Amino acid sequence: MPSKLFITFGSGNFVDQIRSRDAQIRAASGSGEALLWIETDGKSPFQSGNSYTLLETRGNFDEKGTIFYWSIPADQNSGDLFIHQVMSDPKVLGAEYGSFQALRIARVERATDLVLLIQFKDEGDASRYAKSVERLTVDQYAEEAGKSFAPSPIMKRYQLVPPLH
Repeated sequence: MPSKLFITFGSGNFVDQIRSRDAQIRAASGSGEALLWIETDGKSPFQSGNSYTLLETRGNFDEKGTIFYWSIPADQNSGDLFIHQVMSDPKVLGAEYGSFQALRIARVERATDLVLLIQFKDEGDASRYAKSVERLTVDQYAEEAGKSFAPSPIMKRYQLVPPLH
């Protein structure tokens, strides 16, 4: 498994231009923007965006489905506790759903914030997951850990864009 995750955002022709650089670049679109990412041990193919160290991986991303992107502000200790809590509670990950496909948890390099990417193949499972996490917030885990995250985590939902051929 690669050790790095690189993420950037874009729109329009920019997305196809970036994707044409490397067949391993994945893209998902939603809310008028695209999320692009690549897992590699090499350098980032993106001119902007963030570099992350992969901390947890499950499954492999498929070419179709829904991607949830979580951006979670955290310091080192609360981030570590959050990861422990999330990995021990499949509800946060959505791993109890039959179409759960993949998960990546990563920490921004030279910082402490976290990012999660979660994929579901089935739209129904993705919708059920979205409703379940509305009630089960990251703040609950932070509170259990004796630390609060500020500002609040951001969750966005995207649909995978088929690979370029």
